[in-house]
Amino acid sequence: MSDPAQQAMTDRYNGVFTPLEISAEAFKAAYDTPDIGPHIEKDYKGLSYLSWPFAYRYLKEHFPTFFVAFEEKTLGEVVFGSPGAYYLRPYLTDGIRRTVALIFPVMDRRHNSIKELDGRAISDNCQRAAVKCIATFTGLGLRLYAGEDIPKEEEQGQAKKPAPAGKKDVPSQTEATGGTFNGQAESFDGKEALVAFCAANPLSMASERACQLAVKEALEGVGLARGNDVKDTGTLGNVLTTVLVNWTKQEGIKITKAAMAKDLAAIREACDNGVDAAITVMKAFCEEKK
Repeated sequence: MSDPAQQAMTDRYNGVFTPLEISAEAFKAAYDTPDIGPHIEKDYKGLSYLSWPFAYRYLKEHFPTFFVAFEEKTLGEVVFGSPGAYYLRPYLTDGIRRTVALIFPVMDRRHNSIKELDGRAISDNCQRAAVKCIATFTGLGLRLYAGEDIPKEEEQGQAKKPAPAGKKDVPSQTEATGGTFNGQAESFDGKEALVAFCAANPLSMASERACQLAVKEALEGVGLARGNDVKDTGTLGNVLTTVLVNWTKQEGIKITKAAMAKDLAAIREACDNGVDAAITVMKAFCEEKK
């Protein structure tokens, strides 16, 4: 009798599996989830990552039949490779259908390859691999990985010409491509747009400085470090909707999920017309709720 794990591996290599499908609508809803900020943690390098309890909770709430599994080298053994080059192969499945497997390197907390395995290292890396698997295939928290493999601007050797705040030159389809569209970098000045937003202070915060701090918190909430990291109007919409969500919580404003979803969608749509349009929508929201 053949080894079940080896047979499953052979089948996968031969393309013998039923693909697990996630609709574009479900993926976008997970990608655009505005309230992940409180669930984002930082490692010792200051890199953002999504906490695994929240990732699992979201998965079970929105995709209750899905779970993360790992391909096995032999039955019960999930680690492939050799010392210094160990890796895991997580995938998403409902027990019948499945996705392709990712390759996730087994690392220590300093992102160095592990040369000697132990149970704790395997367990910790399985949790991290599961979160990245959930992000990759459902979209939840995927924006935290944006730009992970994208060359720095100076390495690209292409100077970018800033556009007026909030004005886009290319259709906003860059969220899933790390800030590019059809291979071309967008000319969009996210920093200028956020400066204009803080100067307008549409939510009537205590001061412009208070608004700047709120924007800084929102940037961190979506996995960005500074305004220059906002490369398109779609990302601007993510930042401003996060500002709004945080503000409603701080102000104790009661609003139904359906109403909030409608208001957030209006802000994102307004961002496509520039930051001034978004400011107008947010001012109207503030006046209505105050």
